[in-house]
Amino acid sequence: MKQLPWILCVAALALVAWLALAVVNVENQRNALASKACAEADVQCLAAAHTRAHWWQHLTYALTHVRP
Repeated sequence: MKQLPWILCVAALALVAWLALAVVNVENQRNALASKACAEADVQCLAAAHTRAHWWQHLTYALTHVRP
């Protein structure tokens, strides 16, 4: 029973990391579409686009700009 809190903590941290990665990817694609770097139907361009220098810039923007 002493391991249960640690297991839950690790699971929660893994979930937060996974969600942060998803937010970074979505914000990168949103920024590519907003800046017209990619066409809307161009899936390969959206997957390869790098619209900001670092991943944390996407995360910071997404967390501080909740309204479009």
